[in-house]
Amino acid sequence: MEKQTLTTIARRPDPTPPWWSERTCVVDLAILFLASLAGLVWLVGWLDNPQALTSNGVFKAMTVRDWLNDYVKTPLDPSNFHYYPFIAIFCHLLDLMGIQTGDPRRQIALINCLFGAISLCIVYLLVRTVSGRRDVAWAAAAFHLGGAFFLNLSISNEDIIPSYTFLLGSLALAAVWFVNPTPGRVAIVAVVFALSWLFEWRLMFPTLPALLIGVTLAPGTLWKRFLRIVIFLAAMVGTAEIAMQLWGPHNGNVGTVRDLLWTGKAVESGWAGFAMRKVVFLWVGITEYLLGGANMGDASYLSVIRTEVLTATVLIAAIAIAWMVLIWRDAGSLNPRVLAALFGLNFLAGEVFNFYSQPQDPQMQINVMIWLTVAWATIVAAATRRYGPAMPKIALMLAVALLSYNVYRMAPARGADGLWRNALQRIESQADPTRTVFLVHGFEQLVSETFYEWHGEWNYFGKLGPAPSPKPKIKLLAFVNGPIHQPSASGEEIAAELSRQIGHAMDLGYQVVADYVWELSEASFTSYMATVADSSKASTIYRTLHAKFTGTPLFVDPVAGAFFRLQRAN
Repeated sequence: MEKQTLTTIARRPDPTPPWWSERTCVVDLAILFLASLAGLVWLVGWLDNPQALTSNGVFKAMTVRDWLNDYVKTPLDPSNFHYYPFIAIFCHLLDLMGIQTGDPRRQIALINCLFGAISLCIVYLLVRTVSGRRDVAWAAAAFHLGGAFFLNLSISNEDIIPSYTFLLGSLALAAVWFVNPTPGRVAIVAVVFALSWLFEWRLMFPTLPALLIGVTLAPGTLWKRFLRIVIFLAAMVGTAEIAMQLWGPHNGNVGTVRDLLWTGKAVESGWAGFAMRKVVFLWVGITEYLLGGANMGDASYLSVIRTEVLTATVLIAAIAIAWMVLIWRDAGSLNPRVLAALFGLNFLAGEVFNFYSQPQDPQMQINVMIWLTVAWATIVAAATRRYGPAMPKIALMLAVALLSYNVYRMAPARGADGLWRNALQRIESQADPTRTVFLVHGFEQLVSETFYEWHGEWNYFGKLGPAPSPKPKIKLLAFVNGPIHQPSASGEEIAAELSRQIGHAMDLGYQVVADYVWELSEASFTSYMATVADSSKASTIYRTLHAKFTGTPLFVDPVAGAFFRLQRAN
């Protein structure tokens, strides 16, 4: 009997087996789900730092907390239309079970563990269905788990994993069904895809072109291929329309479905735009997806992780080249071409999108680097066909080594939650928050910790009264705010506005306290601002602020670092 491989299965008109009829598949899925869920939950407790990779999830947790406090009045967010209300439901269920009660910041990390485990089951099903091999499917699931960004995001409170799971599901269904795309199958893929971007709007853009190309590859007249596209778009838009109608007059609901299809999130911000300085960040984002998992916000950090980045570059390039060779050799089969179109175009379009926005950010890379697992599985299947059943075992051991390395790379961030709780008490004793405005970079963990625990507000400054003022408890001015929210402003204009705010706070009787960013050299500050501002703009901000104000050491916290009290230079 001919061995079941990616190539032989691809030559069949429809490679989809009824997996629920295979007892081993059901058992494997149960084991994979329970074991990965338990392992991820254990890692959350072991790490004790759900915002180790990125602090963005803390701010999402604050909005989830608003939904928990007032589900009726809290407004919907068109760019995360379903995320907040549905995650609030999960958090409420955890409250009922007595798990991290009242703390969505930690609960979201546990919810991500659940969706991470589901994602691994989707990978297993996709690879087992396409390759027909149980051992290759296990190796693929282990490899996917071991990838640094997937692993880190699955145990953090970042918001991407639930939407990623729906996206992965839509691509997996498309990879199997678009070989023989009936109208019903096309519509189901479109519905699942719509659910993904209704959780996270930006996921639409890299993947929609890939799905539309993929759905046209199966044989048929030009009219039939065009009809598949129409069905897909109608089902996708229809799902969004139904979602909008079901919310009815809820606060923040959009007026028409067009407002869900285009929300314009972050388009007019400092994140947007192509710039040569982003090339390094793009390179690091792609490589750290596999090894290390660093979210590089400081361009100079590349010197620290250079060996890791170069190693990952070689590995990713080798996997990509081997996959393309296998696709080329089997170009006459439809299934490899569908896989290449879906996952390859998703990668290419996604990296263009990332280059325009935040190429180093883990949540920007995770959804476009799915191809790496598909390519890995294809190579393992081909090696198994040629060299025998030992290949999946070797692949599994390599995946375990990858997982071990990436867990090891997390270790320095362990225990930060407990450390920061104590640090906030010390900071409060040294700098009374009712009489202090803090000047920070904007991306430090200090920002997320104080915002969550001290109920921060971004728009407080315009209504700030004389000191002392208990609300909001934390009052921040950030170097990154100008470059992000006024991307067209010059360095001189941004520096002048920030100087005015500092002076105004002083005139109201507040002490302005800067954190460790104040003592950075100009070169280090410029490197630290590289994700949102070019070197010229960052240098101007640095020089202007240091010319107008002087910083006197106030105290040094063992966790948060040094703090300086600012005074006018004259």
